[in-house]
Amino acid sequence: MPPLYWLPMAVVGLVVFVWLWDSAPTARIAAWRGWAWGVGHFTVGSYWMVEAFFVPPADFAPLAFPAVIGLACALAVYPAIASGLAKTLALRWPHLAGRYRRLVLLAVAWTATEWLRGHLFTGYPWNPLGHVWAFATPLLQSASLYGVYGLGTLSFMVLAAPAAGWRASLAALLAVGVAGGAGRLVMGPVEPDTTGPIVRIVQPNIPQGEKWQEGSRAAELKKLLDLSRGDGFDKLAAVVWPETATPFIVQPNSRGLAMLAVAAPRGGYLLAGAARAGKDPRDGVWNSLLAIDSEGTVKATYDKVHLVPFGEYIPFHKEWPPITGLIGRGSFEKGDSLTTVSLPGLPPFSPLICYEAIFPGAVTGLGERPAWLLNVTNDAWFGTSSGPYQHLTSARLRTVEEGLPMIRAANTGVSAVIDAFGRVIASLDMERSGVIDHALPPPRAATVYARWHDWTLLGLLTILVLFVAPSRRRSQR
Repeated sequence: MPPLYWLPMAVVGLVVFVWLWDSAPTARIAAWRGWAWGVGHFTVGSYWMVEAFFVPPADFAPLAFPAVIGLACALAVYPAIASGLAKTLALRWPHLAGRYRRLVLLAVAWTATEWLRGHLFTGYPWNPLGHVWAFATPLLQSASLYGVYGLGTLSFMVLAAPAAGWRASLAALLAVGVAGGAGRLVMGPVEPDTTGPIVRIVQPNIPQGEKWQEGSRAAELKKLLDLSRGDGFDKLAAVVWPETATPFIVQPNSRGLAMLAVAAPRGGYLLAGAARAGKDPRDGVWNSLLAIDSEGTVKATYDKVHLVPFGEYIPFHKEWPPITGLIGRGSFEKGDSLTTVSLPGLPPFSPLICYEAIFPGAVTGLGERPAWLLNVTNDAWFGTSSGPYQHLTSARLRTVEEGLPMIRAANTGVSAVIDAFGRVIASLDMERSGVIDHALPPPRAATVYARWHDWTLLGLLTILVLFVAPSRRRSQR
């Protein structure tokens, strides 16, 4: 997985997974082996969460390692279900003597449970298998047909092919070559587009331990304003700040709006991640994106819909306040729905706050198709671990799936301009402060996946199931 991309390890890991499954004498043993494998897989893939527990004041630091291991044990249930289900079917279908047919069956079960992981209990589609190809953007392009889950299905069959013999391995290598060539053909060369509105992405690089500290708020705001108003400010259509960039809660008609207006170019907007409240903060606070013009008027508001459990809200925090108050510092309120924001002078866009960019097929709202995606995030919680890089990969996959470019503003990195093929065409790496000025890349026509979403994945899995399912002729024999 990003950022290391040690692809041979993916082959080793999946081949071992298949061997463990194939040699299990019963479905129950196969499930336990799948769970044990999954514990290792998800512990390594989510270790970066430990970083957040040690951000000052680090009140919950003792829970860091138990929380990550506990999460891994829970997530490992998904490969356990895949292993147990696939083994049950393999034992009932004697015709699956061919090693590759058994491999295809396991790949389908893997994908079904990976999809469930992305949807059940609010969903956690982190590091789906298709992300292993992010080092070679052409190999991501088939996600525009059946999404990252479908890409994961094919990835499983390709990477685990050595478990099915040398012929399957050769076929897998050929498939990778064909997919790469087809992807390059679809993408074409990178052609700079200077016709779109110019947007400035601000990356302030403020450590999480310093954010919202009473003594540093003025300096934080000054840094954001200075970066926003640098050379070329008068040519901008919009300035973008990261998630919760404003060092105070923004309220209607507050003096803070006048200060933020300084960062909005004349005739343009400041698109700022902010904690937002009504006239009385006791009524609730939202994790929001605000579009503010140079007069200090809020022209559009988006409130985050998909909040992070235990990170941004405590489940049942309103129903059981005495209990939930012991395990958290408070909760954001949930927004109404994803939306397309239309502002004069800017193409319509779909705002996504942080975590919302990791959900396939759920990055645009009902109504008008946006021309671009805007992702504001604060990955400072996770330092320079693999977490921010994996988050960026998720964002890139959404552009491929939807055929839409993305502007991404991150507090400590990685901020980026991503085109509609998932290519990072400009970026600011981790722990750097600065700005990116770039014209909005053009969108593609709506992709197959953008039109049909996971119905295309269902079609792919149905074809594979028909390939391995027992036919009437085989049953009669």
